[in-house]
Parts: sequence; C-alpha cells; structure tokens
Amino acid sequence: MTKDTPEWHYEYLPYATTDADGSERDIPNYRIYPEDHPEHYIAETNENLPGDQQEDHARLIAAAPQLLDALHYIFNIMHDYPSSVRKGYVKHAFEQARAAIMSATGKASI
Repeated sequence: MTKDTPEWHYEYLPYATTDADGSERDIPNYRIYPEDHPEHYIAETNENLPGDQQEDHARLIAAAPQLLDALHYIFNIMHDYPSSVRKGYVKHAFEQARAAIMSATGKASI
C-alpha cells in the first residue's frame, strides 16, 4: 500500500426491513472503509442491486489502493525494461498485479 493510502476493507451491513405481512428481511448492503478508521467509511453499495453484485462492487472498490500501487510500480519500471527484467522488477510487478487482481475479483488464482 502507498504510504498515503491505508488498506481498504469491506463489510456486510444489511438493512433490516419489515414487509407488509409483518415478516422481517435483510436488504443487502456493503460498506468500504480504511483499515485505520472503520467508522469513516469510503463508500456504500447500492442496495437496489442484487447482493452478489454488491459484493463484487465492494471488493473492487476495496482493492483500489492495491490496484493503484501495482499500476504505479509497473509504470515506474517500464522506462528501462531490460534493466528491470535483469533486476527482477518485472517479475515483482507481475506478482503485485496478480495479487491486486485476485483481491479485486475474489478469486484464489488467475
């Protein structure tokens, strides 16, 4: 993570509602927050979307700092690609990008 942006996380915080028949149900909702200040959330998902789609959005938003770090790193090493290959920077860039994509997609491997 960058020194200026802490890691972001998301959590499931559904809204409770009572239907006309008196039954209660949850309306899915996710909040995205910085790890150092969970009470100051960054974003919430749209509760009008299906829950699984909301979680996909929350995961992507939470991975934004990690994705940005990976892009910065790749950009910085590409000015001298041959040297970056020799020094192992390109391999590190691919590993960093892979980890960021896995965080954003929730997949164990790509």
